Amino acid sequence: MKVLNLNSEELLDTASMLKVLGHPIRISIVVLLEESKRMSVTEIFKALRINQAIASHHLNTLKNKRVLSSERVGKNTYYYVSNVGLIDVLKFICDYQIT
Repeated sequence: MKVLNLNSEELLDTASMLKVLGHPIRISIVVLLEESKRMSVTEIFKALRINQAIASHHLNTLKNKRVLSSERVGKNTYYYVSNVGLIDVLKFICDYQIT
């Protein structure tokens, strides 16, 4: 039987990424970006009908945990999902909840 190191960097990083996805707004942002590929802060907060400051807070959190990446174009910053595998994880969890 394989013994796991519960304090390994890989395991801690995985837990941290899953934890950051544990908020409905953050899940909504990832799902929205999966559909649109990349969006500005303005497009995101308008699409989700939330305050700009709230959207920015959650976007920064997702970016800091490397769930999202961003690209600056002129005055706008566009966000996109860094790891498309995360979308599959979210879809799996959502599908599991339905069945």
